[in-house]
Amino acid sequence: MRQCEACGQPFAEPATHCTRCGHPLAVAAGAGHLSRVSIAGNPGPVSYEFGGRARPTAPVTPVTPASAVSPDEPSSPGSPDYDPDATTRFAPIYASHSKAKNNAALVMLAVALIASVASLAWLIGQTVAIGPSAPRATAASSPTSSKLSTALPRNTTVCSPEVVRSDTTNCTLARRVLAAVRTLGTDVPPTFRVTVTDPQTNKNVTLVCSVKGWIECKTGDVTVFVRPQ
Repeated sequence: MRQCEACGQPFAEPATHCTRCGHPLAVAAGAGHLSRVSIAGNPGPVSYEFGGRARPTAPVTPVTPASAVSPDEPSSPGSPDYDPDATTRFAPIYASHSKAKNNAALVMLAVALIASVASLAWLIGQTVAIGPSAPRATAASSPTSSKLSTALPRNTTVCSPEVVRSDTTNCTLARRVLAAVRTLGTDVPPTFRVTVTDPQTNKNVTLVCSVKGWIECKTGDVTVFVRPQ
């Protein structure tokens, strides 16, 4: 037989209140029902009179139902959902942000590398298309021309390093022919004419000149040779 928790009065199982003090009686746990503490909550310290004295009873600790546990609190170590560090739940978010930053940096590096390679390829293409500058051609006189220009014509008389004459004329006429040829410049045609005054007859004389190593100017039996420039 069970007793009342407040006054100690014995009672039978079907009773719900104490017949002495009227205190609600707890249902036996074996019956598969919740106790009064679970249903009504903890009433706090209870005192009752027995033999003229009030005796306090031990406070009943309320049983917190499993559904009242906050979902934000970490599970127990034995639970499959136990998380020793609550901050680890944010690790996937941090990892996602870090991965996005790394991908952006790799994309920028690849773009810069492609731009550098394109610039280098363009410079190489321009160099190949233009090619190296060709050396300027230098006017080199042929061996024959050089030999003719240094060798004096036969049967001539030297009037100066630049002009010689035949024996049928004089150096005054030869120098006048030289002056007329020099007025034409360096770019003279293969055949041309010059007119000078003969100092002996004081008449104009026209000579036909042709470039043959020396510039040979003739009229009748008079011949004058002018060194080319």
